[in-house]
Amino acid sequence: MKNKILLIDDDKAFVTSTTSLLESAGYAVLHSWNGQDGFQKAKDFSPDIIVLDMMMSYNTEGVEVAKALSGDAATRSIPVILLTAVKGLKPDSKELPVKTVIEKPVDVHEFLKVIKGFIERTGEERRHFIYNIEKIVAKWKDNKGNLIMVLHAIQNEYGYVPREVSFELSRLLDVPLARIYEVITFYNYFKLDPPGKHLISICMGTACYLKGTPSILDELKNVLNVEEGQTTKDGLFHLQIVRCLGCCGLAPVIMIDEKIYGKVKKDQVAGILAEYSHED
Repeated sequence: MKNKILLIDDDKAFVTSTTSLLESAGYAVLHSWNGQDGFQKAKDFSPDIIVLDMMMSYNTEGVEVAKALSGDAATRSIPVILLTAVKGLKPDSKELPVKTVIEKPVDVHEFLKVIKGFIERTGEERRHFIYNIEKIVAKWKDNKGNLIMVLHAIQNEYGYVPREVSFELSRLLDVPLARIYEVITFYNYFKLDPPGKHLISICMGTACYLKGTPSILDELKNVLNVEEGQTTKDGLFHLQIVRCLGCCGLAPVIMIDEKIYGKVKKDQVAGILAEYSHED
């Protein structure tokens, strides 16, 4: 499983020599001759690193491409290395949104060192992430109605559907991103936010509702500072409403992970949550 590097440069001699250099170092290399095509290939192939020339068909083409890459949710996490003959340029989050600038003529040893550094920090993890998504998609790709099957597999794998996964699914399944989110938001099963370490399920069945669940829910939301379906900022709790926990004789009921709490009173909520806060 090789890490992928995308070269965006209109100098064919440089692309040829750099491709040979990177391939000999064990990387898979894609290339593009202009910014527009390079931007599209970044979205289509999700490389681990982009090496971008500043001056192509016009002097600031590379800068404009860097801004486009950083502004697109599908590509903004990909490290961009800018190559330029201009002296003294520094990365800037708004004006030059790249990870690093390498001045021409390029020092081969420095270049490979920078590439290796980004691969070690983010590339390997990113490649394994994408490889995992590709395996899930491959299992269902030839099935009719495969999108919902793939989303179920993703949900089971991660506990939710991460935003970056949705972009990869759009690319791999050739399905518009809007369609993916249409399915995710239609079914309550799918979650867009990471689940908390502890899942709080509060019963809104008839018995529990009549015994005071609404006031307990209000207290949970107040203590945790979340709404139903959300996860606390520290990632410790996720709050969800369920229609029945099968414990009507213990109403009102909440369940945290697999533990049932019956005949819960509003003033007990903080103490129950403290049990789990103290654990962690």
